[in-house]
Amino acid sequence: MKKLTTSEDINLVLHAPAVSAALGASITTGLLWMLAKHPMTGNEVAETLNIPGKRGHYWLQYLESFGILESTPQGYIPSSLVRSTILETYNQESWQHLVIDEQEKDACVHGLPQLIGAPGSLWSIQGLDEPKNYVDRMRASPERAREFTRMLYEVHQNLANQVAELLDLTGVERMMDLGGNSGVISMALLRKYPALKSTVVDIENVCAAGREIAVEQGFSDRITYYPAEFAEDEFPSGFDLVIQCDVAVYNIELLHKVFNSLKPGGRLIFVDHFSPAENLAPPTRVEWTFLDSLHDPDFGFPTLKVFKSLLDQAGFEIQEEHQTLGKGMVVLQTRKRE
Repeated sequence: MKKLTTSEDINLVLHAPAVSAALGASITTGLLWMLAKHPMTGNEVAETLNIPGKRGHYWLQYLESFGILESTPQGYIPSSLVRSTILETYNQESWQHLVIDEQEKDACVHGLPQLIGAPGSLWSIQGLDEPKNYVDRMRASPERAREFTRMLYEVHQNLANQVAELLDLTGVERMMDLGGNSGVISMALLRKYPALKSTVVDIENVCAAGREIAVEQGFSDRITYYPAEFAEDEFPSGFDLVIQCDVAVYNIELLHKVFNSLKPGGRLIFVDHFSPAENLAPPTRVEWTFLDSLHDPDFGFPTLKVFKSLLDQAGFEIQEEHQTLGKGMVVLQTRKRE
């Protein structure tokens, strides 16, 4: 979020929950995609979406007031901003999943003004169900895993292309994409290196969804999916390279498993976010870190110095000092110590 600079900005933030909810409803109901096909009047929208009384009319007027919709003689249409930033970017299913994620992760914030100093979890203090980790949600629901995997495949296209442009994988034949979800990073690298093959390691429901995408993208002969639980299962072995990108798992036990998966002299490339200093969140993960602290007051990302120490303990040598991709992601290229 950009910094606030005017009194109007302050007022907008104070009213943001209602704005966010109204925008979210325009996505979850499919309103924006309906209006993109043809203009509709307030009566037509209310009847189509079964919205009672005058609520639908006020909702449309509210969406128009902050630039989501425009009113024409034929009815409401999406604004040019919405067309360029929503309708012409990700598909409807991905946007609906993003809205649900936002609703689930910040359900406890309404009590924050009164409870910010309370010890423990603000969820349990308010009698709310503790938030499920998004991975747990995908374990429990193949459909949720499929929605998330397809959404992330779209959202991570730019990141995947940046990673592929940055890395030199000359001579690498077999790579493991740890926590690779859809395989979007692998696919970008496979396009660049025709002799490369990849194994994506992730939970079972995600692997099932990833296989569908690999078939659709024409990579089913070069990319395989290996279901595994990070904390419990061993990983496959014999790889020239392991890449872990935007997974946010940093523990020493995982690094030991990666060490065993690599051939002698094999490479580990780690692409993720780090705290710039103790008690500071990564600049691009401030909201995420703050919201997680409402569940666990001691939540935090490691600093780069701390993580380099873990790499050393696990038997890895830094080959290239960190580089930074867009949105503040750090790239560490390491090699298994022989």
